[in-house]
Amino acid sequence: MNKRVSTLVSALLVTTALGWQQPVMNVAAATHSTSTTKVAKAKTGKHAKKGKATHAKVTSTSTHIKLQGASNARDLGGYVNQKGQKIKAHRLIRSNSLSKLTKSDQQKLTKTYHVATDVDLRTLAEQKSSPDVAMKGVKLVKANVFKNFAAFPDFSKKNAGVKMMEKSYHDAITTAQGRKAYKSLFHQLLNNPKNKAVLWHCSAGKDRAGMGTVFVLSALNFNKKAIAKDYLKSNTYLANDNKASLAKQLAGWKASGKPVTATVKGNFEAMNGVQMAYLNTMYKAIDAKYGNMQNFLHKGLGLSNTQLKQLQANYLTTAAKK
Repeated sequence: MNKRVSTLVSALLVTTALGWQQPVMNVAAATHSTSTTKVAKAKTGKHAKKGKATHAKVTSTSTHIKLQGASNARDLGGYVNQKGQKIKAHRLIRSNSLSKLTKSDQQKLTKTYHVATDVDLRTLAEQKSSPDVAMKGVKLVKANVFKNFAAFPDFSKKNAGVKMMEKSYHDAITTAQGRKAYKSLFHQLLNNPKNKAVLWHCSAGKDRAGMGTVFVLSALNFNKKAIAKDYLKSNTYLANDNKASLAKQLAGWKASGKPVTATVKGNFEAMNGVQMAYLNTMYKAIDAKYGNMQNFLHKGLGLSNTQLKQLQANYLTTAAKK
């Protein structure tokens, strides 16, 4: 492969996938993802039989924020945790790159969703080549999870894409650089005014931002099942982007003089999407080094019990009474 073509392929890999598809479970394509949680029992209706009760239900939702310049922006407000506490609306926002926001997008984020802090988890090189749009009244915090990206493996080899992704999830929480970035995210969350929102993002909004969301939801008492449902939604919201990215990636690969095989295509798809295998690799790394997620929040990210309670008080409603 000549140097010019090799550089082209590498550039396509970085610019079209990293934030970082083959979803392991079906994810609804609706704008609002909905589930219900039983939180209370109450007699209803004047003809209700003695001793009988109906279940009051609280709808657990997150909102897909429709923006012209960012396809994977979501408000976590509305999710209900295992204690029956709901995340407050317009306080916690996850997204993909903010470099192409329109004026309308900016107004929606700042006026409707009250975004006051933008935490950019991308590498410094990504931040420099594709900087976030400067939004009036929004503080930009640079908190790169990785200093640089490792060299890409040979995508002609089986499972190269999955292995690469699993390594990135492992490295994000086992390196000092990764933990420093997520500590910065929590610092902003702890110091965020009560009527404002913190937004965190990477390039595609699925991996570095996805892991940040795992830690935030874990700190707010969400279980792994609820966290996984949110995590896998990136496959839905990025479907169109990933289709376009895959076409560019395969064109670049073909231009290098190498055949486009099913293995090559599968590796690119693995890199473009999210899989539970990636999240499970992160969980295993946390368990191996810290014992469990709670210990990671304490020892890995330096959060005290007082700070966890502060986060819960700031971002959750009180639990519904039974």
